Amino acid sequence: MRRRWKRSQVSFLAVIAANLVTLAVIWQQGWRAHALLLVYWLETGAIVAVYAVKITRAEGTDDPEEISSWTTFDGEPPEAYVGEDNRTIADALVLQFVGLWLFTGFFFVFVGLIGMYEPASPVTVALAAVSLVAYHVFSYYYEYVGLKQYEKRGPVSLLVEPAPQFWGLVFVMIFGLGVGNASENPAVTVVLLMFFKTCADLLAHRRERKRALSE
Repeated sequence: MRRRWKRSQVSFLAVIAANLVTLAVIWQQGWRAHALLLVYWLETGAIVAVYAVKITRAEGTDDPEEISSWTTFDGEPPEAYVGEDNRTIADALVLQFVGLWLFTGFFFVFVGLIGMYEPASPVTVALAAVSLVAYHVFSYYYEYVGLKQYEKRGPVSLLVEPAPQFWGLVFVMIFGLGVGNASENPAVTVVLLMFFKTCADLLAHRRERKRALSE
């Protein structure tokens, strides 16, 4: 239990550090709000990818009565996937979100092309995205593999887990568009986006920590 708690604290600090590094890059590159929107779009893709890998490695069993989610997968409730092989479940996760993810990326590239925001350079987006994507990879190896969570987690419980985080990030990006239109100061848009995004990350981390400590 103590080992789990220490790892949880390290992950908590890693969440904050990843977001601060991203903020520092955006600041150095001139407060490009468009870059931050694209960074968050890349992060949503990283979340889905990491969870797909988690599902393929999961060795635990699922209780259909404990699976609860408003999200359906290919028209089926998540509990319908209990008993399916891990690859099928991982494919269901990717197929559920890949279309929306690609559409969202196209849309946010488009708002830069039409001049709604000052277009971000690919270098800025890449540099700012590194820390956030690295955090999700770090979390996978440090907690999921390091604490051998894969031995206890069932693939369907993992199937439903990323939906709130994915939709939360989409909401933050849409919120950012509204703030950007209302404010003439890009720094205000960036700081507000980063604040709400970091709060959402910490809430997600707290939920995951409570689940891990209860096992």
